[in-house]
Amino acid sequence: MAGAVVSPDVRCGENVLVNTSAVIEHGSRIGNHCHIASGAVVCGDVQIGDEVHVGAGATIVQGLQIGSGAVIAAGAVITENVEPLTLVAGVPGKVKRKINT
Repeated sequence: MAGAVVSPDVRCGENVLVNTSAVIEHGSRIGNHCHIASGAVVCGDVQIGDEVHVGAGATIVQGLQIGSGAVIAAGAVITENVEPLTLVAGVPGKVKRKINT
């Protein structure tokens, strides 16, 4: 999308959507079927599992792991690893609830 930046040594799985002005920094790995929404920032060396949604304007600081099926709310700032199937929101990001499948 327009204005999106995907830095060197980033690997994205299948069916990944990187929206307008999103940034994915060096060494990050994005799993299959993920959505990185407009203006989100994924700092370097972040590992994102499959089917993760990173909301508009969210920031994930460097070196973290985001579990499969997690949802990062719009505007959240993630400073700790996120377990699979977890909704995280706020600054700093806090677990709001587990996601039932």
